Amino acid sequence: MLKSLVLATGLMTALTFSASAQLSGQRGPIQIEADQLDFIDSEARAVYIGNVDAIQGDARIRAERLTIYFEQRSEDGSSATALGGNVGDVQRLVAEGEVYYLTPSERARGDRGVYDYEADTITLTGNVTVTRGENVIAGDQLVVDLANGRSTVTSEGRTQGTRVRTVIITDASEEE
Repeated sequence: MLKSLVLATGLMTALTFSASAQLSGQRGPIQIEADQLDFIDSEARAVYIGNVDAIQGDARIRAERLTIYFEQRSEDGSSATALGGNVGDVQRLVAEGEVYYLTPSERARGDRGVYDYEADTITLTGNVTVTRGENVIAGDQLVVDLANGRSTVTSEGRTQGTRVRTVIITDASEEE
């Protein structure tokens, strides 16, 4: 019991993310829940597996697997302690397996998602669908530039006749 408490306390300290890492326009802690956590201190990464739910402010990422890559403090891993002694700030998060990026007004879905701290972007790839109310956009890739509030959807399937698709529901009362 004491060993589990010490391990949990060490991991909580190690996985306290830099305040500048963000999934949304709001800063603050990122809370993550999953069925399992594998923390590999020597590689400066944490792997959450099974029903992953990461929340920061009003944004959420849901996936089957979420890997967090940290800055590595020691090049040779010599300070590895299995309790996070080898990690620094978050560099990127990689979500896989039916990835959902949710905000109060939008819902985006893809097969894989990457949050890049340095670029301050979230990129979803593979069967991407974005919904806002009844409006829908579909493509192969969505890039959300969090710093500038800009999103770009592209489609790589142009050779197969598939392009970015959009359905916009207009207010019927405006047509009368």
